[in-house]
Amino acid sequence: MALPHARYIVLEHEGVWKINLDNRYYGPFATREAAVESATATARQAGEAGYPASVLLMRGADFETLWTSVPENSG
Repeated sequence: MALPHARYIVLEHEGVWKINLDNRYYGPFATREAAVESATATARQAGEAGYPASVLLMRGADFETLWTSVPENSG
């Protein structure tokens, strides 16, 4: 059975930067860079533990992948 994909979404929420994982918010962070750094460090740990993991930056309705442990050609 495949492990669930951990998607760490960095976004501005209620005027501050936060990380959303499974519809739970973590933070706040003083800057976008601080949120990205925290999300990436945590996602790397998940990836090392065998979970597919990605860090996404949400801008409006668009997402930009900043880091991923998932090869491009797999889901």
